[in-house]
Amino acid sequence: MACNPTLLTYGRYGALGFEFAGAVLAGIFLGRYLDSLWGTAPVLLVLGAVGGMAGALYRLIVFLQHLSHADQPHHDRKD
Repeated sequence: MACNPTLLTYGRYGALGFEFAGAVLAGIFLGRYLDSLWGTAPVLLVLGAVGGMAGALYRLIVFLQHLSHADQPHHDRKD
């Protein structure tokens, strides 16, 4: 069974979107939970959201760099 390259591309970007949303939501839920434990509301909630966004942004940059390197032709030199 052959794999459709268009569907594969959609799948990769869709997975990246879920990763992005998951990182932000994980930061929010973790911050909210820690706020409820330590009574620091909403400080850790905000820090968790910002941390989740920073992690998601980092992952996006790494993913785009990987795509950029994959699109460049490889020139093998023999010295």
